[in-house]
Amino acid sequence: MNNVISFVRGSQIRPINESDRICYVIQPFIQEVLDRFIESHNLGTAIEQAATKHEEVAKKFFDINYSNVEESFSLKQEFLFPQENPLLALHYSNTLFPSFLGKSGTKIIKDESILPDIHNLLYLCAQSNLSYDQICQQISEPTIELLDKLIKCSIVKEREHQKSSVPPETPGVFRLQHAGLLYRTKTTGILVDPHLHSNYGIPQLKSDISRAQLEGSVDGILISHPHYDHWHYPTLMMFAPETPIFVPKVPRATIMCEDMEARLKSLGFTNVIAVDWYAEPIAIGDIEIHVLPFYGEQPLVPEFARPIHPDLRNWGNTYLLRTEYYTSWFLIDAGQEPMKSMFEVAEYVKEKIGTVDLLLSNFQPLSYNSIGTNLSGWGIDIVANLLSNPQIFSVTNKEEGEYVALLGPKGVAKVCAIVGAKACLPYAHSWAEIGQPGVNDEQLIAQVEAELKNLGASTQVIPWKIGDGYAVKNGEVRDLAILEGALS
Repeated sequence: MNNVISFVRGSQIRPINESDRICYVIQPFIQEVLDRFIESHNLGTAIEQAATKHEEVAKKFFDINYSNVEESFSLKQEFLFPQENPLLALHYSNTLFPSFLGKSGTKIIKDESILPDIHNLLYLCAQSNLSYDQICQQISEPTIELLDKLIKCSIVKEREHQKSSVPPETPGVFRLQHAGLLYRTKTTGILVDPHLHSNYGIPQLKSDISRAQLEGSVDGILISHPHYDHWHYPTLMMFAPETPIFVPKVPRATIMCEDMEARLKSLGFTNVIAVDWYAEPIAIGDIEIHVLPFYGEQPLVPEFARPIHPDLRNWGNTYLLRTEYYTSWFLIDAGQEPMKSMFEVAEYVKEKIGTVDLLLSNFQPLSYNSIGTNLSGWGIDIVANLLSNPQIFSVTNKEEGEYVALLGPKGVAKVCAIVGAKACLPYAHSWAEIGQPGVNDEQLIAQVEAELKNLGASTQVIPWKIGDGYAVKNGEVRDLAILEGALS
């Protein structure tokens, strides 16, 4: 099959919603607060000085009682709890081309009713099995104009058909970029936190995982939480509208956690699943999915252990998958917060489900009190998270490890010991070339192994690389091994 439309290497799509726009507007003010705090070591003084310099932004967006600056400082309620959060634009570019060649553009969303049409376009292109004419026959005139712009900017182009590279009938788990995973049995595939052709990818990667490689291998998608390195609308729009997608249940939409179910429905998805923690498991094909709590990675530290409003939370799920070949629990960026931890959930898993064959987790010991004071190195969503607990600005520059919100090596080992995990695999350690480990994998694996030894746990830590699989050997149930370069 020749001359089909497909996404190309280097293409990236970035969505911008109304909450993002607000965060971009106020980010210079927040950066000023942090810069001034470094000088004065007094948060109240830093806020006052920044408000003087950014007077218009401070007055429009923030509540500040100058008789009690530190405790009163807060984003105004209408911005903390937006009634609407429309998708404003989709920016697209190809990072393999220098900027002067103009391989970029922006689709302004004036009316969200067009979003299902754009979803359909991205899905048709993503399959890599339809020609330009075949796609044009299935989309509207305005969407054809967008397709032509995507071709002009080298986001998609006509090329030879790309076959799926997922090994057929091979049960196991495959490591995609960053937090992306693909779980497979012989008949069913579940995709986790996918980022494909995403603005979070590293520019000019020599090799990457494309959407076309996964065609025919995905029967459902699991989203863990709303941080943008896990929650990317354009990637999801590359899959069929009827695809089952699990998302966290969000009691109230906030600037730090939008209503993900409502967002996906606005994009045209018709099978969105948002259930309570510990609900009855739901089956997709022959994979049984348990929705479990996500504690940790909140903008909280012991000194400031509660947000300014109880509804301000980074809502998330961890998921446990049971198949006839393996049981696997992946923890993403979960860990501990001042009032709760994943150790409690591990005890539940031990009691109600039993031994876990594969446990996957971010191994890094990250915390909001060690992110530093330079916001330029973080996604725009970090601004929204900090604003849920602005007093934390005074403790973001402490030494690493003073308070660890993710599990870190010690926590990962403890969870493995509780659930009797047979194997533990690292992931969510950023982007890398295909065939390379994640960032700091080697050091973090050694630290987890040391902690497991201290606990007397028998869990084996399995090193693997981007594009590798950890799959059953010769069809043997619960006997898995590394499948190198499975998705290369």
